[in-house]
Amino acid sequence: MSFNSEKSESVKVLVVDDHTLFAAGTVSLLSGEPRILVIGVAKDGMECMTFINKTTSDVVLLDISLPDTCGTDLITKIKRAQPKVKILMLTGQNPKGYVTKSISKGANGFLLKDCSVKEMIEAIFRVNNGNEYFSQGLEAFRQPLNINDSLDFPANSEMLIELLTPKEIEIIELVSRGLHNKEIASALDLKVRTVEFHVSNILSKLGVSKRFEAVLKWAKDGGLNKR
Repeated sequence: MSFNSEKSESVKVLVVDDHTLFAAGTVSLLSGEPRILVIGVAKDGMECMTFINKTTSDVVLLDISLPDTCGTDLITKIKRAQPKVKILMLTGQNPKGYVTKSISKGANGFLLKDCSVKEMIEAIFRVNNGNEYFSQGLEAFRQPLNINDSLDFPANSEMLIELLTPKEIEIIELVSRGLHNKEIASALDLKVRTVEFHVSNILSKLGVSKRFEAVLKWAKDGGLNKR
């Protein structure tokens, strides 16, 4: 869903959230601030990247939990396409484990979904001006990164399994059994494009560029016959 306006000097915001009521409410609330322009609403990762590749955003309000991916996995892709864009993560759940990972990938702050419209507006302006913003209490979840930690190249099975979502684990196991994307889509009742999106995320997370490399890494470090 895209929006048009002549407010060219406004902070351009893209809302990425699959909860229709929350997204619509956010758009409605932000419309009362003349210095903010919502340029679109994306309900999943694919729609988000479509917007990012076609329009210029100043700030992305990005939900952690999306139907086709984890919001943290989109950060690198968004930043690669638009290096100057600022990203505010949205969470309605316990963000433990997400805050440090998101910030290390380039996110600029965290907002609780039950925050006030005043706080959301403040956060948008804060990150747009180059600062970080955390809803009250969320800063405590941020832990210092260990120089030996590797978020993108897991070294053992536990890290690898934790890095992949349950759906991605299902898909990499089917890839490991020789199934193609169309066959995986049929087996899991998904669209082929959704499977392609998941496979792309898996390759990125495992630090490889080819399917067979992902299969080898998964068989060695993460999965087959080990779970």
